[in-house]
Amino acid sequence: MTWGTALLLAVLQGLTEFFPVSSSGHLALFQSFLERRSGRPLDEALAFNIIVHLGTLLAVLIYFRADLRRLAPSLLSASARGTDAPAHRSSRRELAFLAISLLPTAIIGLALRGLAERLLQMPVVVAALIGMTGLILLTTRRQAAGLGKTGAPLTWGRALAMGAAQGMAVMPGLSRSGLTIAAGLATGISPMAAFRLSFLMSVPTVAGAALLELTGNRSALALLGWPAAGAALTAGLVALAALRLLSRTLLQGRFHLFAWYCFAVAATGMLLFTVWGGR
Repeated sequence: MTWGTALLLAVLQGLTEFFPVSSSGHLALFQSFLERRSGRPLDEALAFNIIVHLGTLLAVLIYFRADLRRLAPSLLSASARGTDAPAHRSSRRELAFLAISLLPTAIIGLALRGLAERLLQMPVVVAALIGMTGLILLTTRRQAAGLGKTGAPLTWGRALAMGAAQGMAVMPGLSRSGLTIAAGLATGISPMAAFRLSFLMSVPTVAGAALLELTGNRSALALLGWPAAGAALTAGLVALAALRLLSRTLLQGRFHLFAWYCFAVAATGMLLFTVWGGR
């Protein structure tokens, strides 16, 4: 993989990983485009995707570093005593919600993993799923308008709903952030609470998925070299800026506007690959 291709894919990953437009769908469509244009497979595409996902994971760790520092003591200690016990109880409760959200994520994600890998080779289907993401995003307009700044408190049921949405997003073209935030809004929690939980949930999910894929792609990773390292750094920096922009978009009640971008990408992708596939 050349430096130019690696950096271009890294910017694409950094922008689309956190915007609700599906980074996996964009990477699949763009890699399919490059492969069909060149007439040969894009070398080590899966291994490269793992690397740039680790770069965007680093962006989440940096952006939510204050939350992670606050939650870490409760994660490491079995009990809390002293004047800050109420804060520890709140943190442990939040960690429990995060843990329970991962159960449907793991069950649904593992069940759909094989299908998701096959769909990566079907760009027309991927484009259609990006369009489905757009339809889901449109539903958030009315929900966000009625929630205000506080919204409903987080409960087990709301955490499970967001976890199930995250599991479904293993399908290329379905946006993880889009589905989880939409699920949070649908259950009544505030836009910023949905934003925060969505990305805290992503830390163990993305890290676990990357570790699982790394074990089966060690030889491919060794072949990527410095372009992949530069791509990971680039993806992380772009993703950090995207996170800040997304939080402002939610606060302004404009999350649903990403739907129109999804519709444009879906229509373009379906038309392009349907025509291309018929040649």
